[in-house]
Amino acid sequence: MLPGPEKGIDDWVVALEKKADKAVSTMIADALRISELSQRFFVNRARGLHKFKPNIVVNTRYLSTVIRSLPQSGLVGLASDMGTGKTEILAMIRKDNPDLSFLNNGHRVTLLKNLSDHLQTAMYSAISCGDWAKAKALSITVDSLYKMANDLQVYDILFIDEACQYLAHLLKSKTCKEHRGAILEVLEYLVYNAKLVVLADAHLDDLTIEFFMRMRPAGEKPYIIKNEYRSGGRQVYWYEGKNSSAIVAEFHAQLMLGKKLMMVSDSKRFIKKLERALNDGSAIDDADDTPESAEDRKLRVWAIHSENSGSEENVIFIREINIAIKDIDAFLITPSLSTGVDISSYHFDAVFGVFHAVSQSATECAQQLWRYRPDVPMYVWVAPRPPFGYAETNARRIKEKILQKNEMTAFLIRINQETGKRGAEKDWALDASCQIEAQRNWSINNLRSDLRSLLEEMGNTIVPVRDGGDESASRWMKAAGIAIDEEHYRKVANAKDIDRRTYTSRQHQDYLKPEEVLECEKFRIQDTYGMSVTPELVEKDDSGRLIKKIAALEAILATPGEMITDEQGREFVPPPAIVAERDKSERERLAICTDWSNHSTAWLMRHRLGLRAVLMDLMAGVEIKGDEAMIQALAEFSKRNASHVKGILNLTIPLSESPVWILGQYLSQLGLSTESRRPMEDGQRVRYYRLNTEDVVFIQNVLDYRQRQREDRERKRHEEQERHAAYAARMQAQYGINAPSTPPLNEDGDNNRGGMDGDEELSDSWWERVKYYAQLAIERVENGVDAVKELLSTLTSDERCGVMLEFEDLDAEKFAQLVSDAPQWTEWMA
Repeated sequence: MLPGPEKGIDDWVVALEKKADKAVSTMIADALRISELSQRFFVNRARGLHKFKPNIVVNTRYLSTVIRSLPQSGLVGLASDMGTGKTEILAMIRKDNPDLSFLNNGHRVTLLKNLSDHLQTAMYSAISCGDWAKAKALSITVDSLYKMANDLQVYDILFIDEACQYLAHLLKSKTCKEHRGAILEVLEYLVYNAKLVVLADAHLDDLTIEFFMRMRPAGEKPYIIKNEYRSGGRQVYWYEGKNSSAIVAEFHAQLMLGKKLMMVSDSKRFIKKLERALNDGSAIDDADDTPESAEDRKLRVWAIHSENSGSEENVIFIREINIAIKDIDAFLITPSLSTGVDISSYHFDAVFGVFHAVSQSATECAQQLWRYRPDVPMYVWVAPRPPFGYAETNARRIKEKILQKNEMTAFLIRINQETGKRGAEKDWALDASCQIEAQRNWSINNLRSDLRSLLEEMGNTIVPVRDGGDESASRWMKAAGIAIDEEHYRKVANAKDIDRRTYTSRQHQDYLKPEEVLECEKFRIQDTYGMSVTPELVEKDDSGRLIKKIAALEAILATPGEMITDEQGREFVPPPAIVAERDKSERERLAICTDWSNHSTAWLMRHRLGLRAVLMDLMAGVEIKGDEAMIQALAEFSKRNASHVKGILNLTIPLSESPVWILGQYLSQLGLSTESRRPMEDGQRVRYYRLNTEDVVFIQNVLDYRQRQREDRERKRHEEQERHAAYAARMQAQYGINAPSTPPLNEDGDNNRGGMDGDEELSDSWWERVKYYAQLAIERVENGVDAVKELLSTLTSDERCGVMLEFEDLDAEKFAQLVSDAPQWTEWMA
């Protein structure tokens, strides 16, 4: 719309007279494409507070200058932009009320360490687990909450910073998977009993408030403080190319001009490639007529990602980050440094962001960009679409799919279908999990538009940069990626050999040195495939992805059970025992149904496709042309049930593709590939397909190894049961203690943590763990009775009994000393 009463642009130009030329030029420069106009109206309606209205609304640069105190009880939400001093309010409360007990709970170690210094709390990793309850003020990760179960106390204040990301991590993160049920139980106790719960987030939303209110006393209402101040105002150069090559070229060009730059990304691999390329000192375009010398190109590059964020040098770097950055030219970071760290001193001339729409929502991307507080230009590229396809965005459908899979799996493995519908979690936790997944999927599906919209909401100016990519930058980054991969394969193969106990103990450490990571990776691969580790095997393993494919192949090749009929009279073939046991084990081990993999449902889909019959022929060396009846039937079934195939196997089946192409997709999911030949038949070339011979030989060796492992575990299981029965009888006869009849086994028919299936369960047997803890108990006797009691308090009751029996066998003299000093030791077994 033109300003003024004029009817059209010609009348408007005449009315402006001498000002017309400048006005028209300005109007043309401000004109938007239709696609850009639609982006202006793109709104993520799930973001922010709508259901819960703020009790106090302010507009201030620093929240702590206006809000000097908080209510003494209840749930308080602080919705205030990044860098506005939300945590400063808590620091003031801590300073004014040092006698109040305080728990700071977060989802990232870097965030906690930074807040621990600021809020004057003890860091959980710096003190013994048994002493956590003694700490008046403690900072602990959500992943470790379950360890507090035996020493729970009521805190005066519970503080959770970056609450929305915290909730997503709690309900969806793989690192919480093993103990998610216990973590939720502990969190519910802490939230319910805390006098004051404070949730802080720049983008605090209804879902987060509602989740925590479910855990608070009935009838309580949240108290919300909203700060409308926006810390935006930056120029954001928005790259719209298909790939990130143009923005990488711009990043490199500005570095060569002597600028100091910061790069953030949601991809660890991207950051590692960029770090390698910059440190190599090679130019993007080596065809330059006036290349710089290697010395001139030498840059001071510092990168922080999940593999090195816990190192001693990076811990120190992060703690003193405003000083440490003065010595670097390029600072490269992943989500490991996306929250809790503020770079407030001016050093970098610009901030670059490259986001691949894989794991982070728009708000999380913005968090990364705003780690650097000074007002400098930003350069941002976002992938036009998710690289692995679009995900479901309807929370109701996500929940229905989860429950349907759970119910079907429960039916197939013949357990109570009612208990198969859900896990032990409360419905509101399941609902919250599905809503979070739906919201995150929606944001990631539309990340380019969603992040742009968010940055505009924050008061920034978007400057579109239409680029066609930069081939030289693409080749530069690709070469760095190849060099990183080859170096990694070689380093893993040459790493020092370690034993299982060392491997297991390292899985519980917050940080491993680079050489320790390589040693653990070598052990995992060796244990997984039962063969010596070479660079070729490391590459083939593909970070554990191959063994999951082989496990799925093993399942479909196994003999299925006998036909069963459901209540509607429908007939189903139950999965082989090896598949059913995996599902049963997950249900016993994992309390939350969203963590169940439902292997049986995936197996049933592959079986109904007719894959087993096809595979039996192919594995036997049979060649196919693709026009065979069973191949045609497989393709037709796939196209008719494309939505179910996508939902269960996560495989998209285009209706236009050939039967051989569709079969190839299924084979790829099972770690197999095909090779072909074209002989002459009746004067025409005919193409025959067969499985790649090398693939078959390799996989057959792995399958044979897995079978031997299962047989060996079964034998050991029987031996352990017999031994445990003897120990239980002895415990009853000598001390009158009823030990459990059988120990809980962490085995499910598959190799566990990092083993053959890459599952995250420990692979040591029950008695191996008992022996290890018994040795620790013997060592602790010198430190007194309480030291032994503390160790035992972290174990299950059956483990305690086993430890004491093993203790007596290993060192009768020290056992007698312990019994003498603590005659009531049998009470510890309860």
